[in-house]
Amino acid sequence: MGLRSEVRWSVPLVLLALAGGCGRPAEEAWVVPEVPGSSLAEGLTATVPESGRLELRRAPTHDVTRTYAVALEHDVKLRGRGQSPLAISLREEFDVQETETVIAGAGATVAWSVGSSDVTVDPAGVETGPAIEDDLDGVTLKRPVSGSGVTAGEPVGGSAREVSDAMDRLLATLPDRLVAPGETWEFRKASLRSLEGGTPARVERTGTIHFEGMVTEGERDLALLEAEWDIRMSGEGLLAGRKGRVIEGTGSGRASYLVEPLTGVTVRAEAAEATHLRLEVDNGGKPQVLEQTSVLSSDLRLEDEDE
Repeated sequence: MGLRSEVRWSVPLVLLALAGGCGRPAEEAWVVPEVPGSSLAEGLTATVPESGRLELRRAPTHDVTRTYAVALEHDVKLRGRGQSPLAISLREEFDVQETETVIAGAGATVAWSVGSSDVTVDPAGVETGPAIEDDLDGVTLKRPVSGSGVTAGEPVGGSAREVSDAMDRLLATLPDRLVAPGETWEFRKASLRSLEGGTPARVERTGTIHFEGMVTEGERDLALLEAEWDIRMSGEGLLAGRKGRVIEGTGSGRASYLVEPLTGVTVRAEAAEATHLRLEVDNGGKPQVLEQTSVLSSDLRLEDEDE
């Protein structure tokens, strides 16, 4: 498989298909890269709410449509044996339209649809960007909503999984209770990708979110949250058409969120992750170890909200 068919996933387990044309004898071990910092809170001064504490939960809102602008930037390095390392950069920008519906007795759900995609891949053939854009523009998803925010939905693949994972990183997980500045709560999120002939590839994020306090941006009073998490990856099966397994998959991430306290809606967010992945794949009947590092930066901005 080539760049056009595989880079569209832009996640560690899928880009390994490119490793068929990359690599070198193992020298120094690669490690998890540093996680990029966030500039979201620069110039903002956090203060204590007037009441001392703030109720942070996602409030259901019926027949509301929101539009988010999302940007993802991936920098990936791959290597194996006998060939030169390969570096790939991918930038994706797209809009996510969210329609929230509340049904009596069934709770709230959001429906997401993606449009206005713009993709740049380096290196790439001239057809790569438009192919990824076509895939992204066809994505639709539906997710349940609870007091802690938008929660996990059914497993999905392809570009839909990429959008789903991006929104998981960029929409804050709330405590669904009263909190004061300085308080912290835990969160755990997991995503699955089915692998033919084996166990699903699993990416699990476990971490904490810290309430910094209230900030003012423009005319809005918003809650500033800071998050940090660890990443673990596992799985075995057919990886890019070759039998393989994850030997080691680790990483870390961080995010900053600005949340509208009345509704619990994330207004702005910046998130970043850095991962290191070692895989063993079948290469003509002989095991081959492939190695990959990845740095992902992403941001989200609420552009519009119609009731």
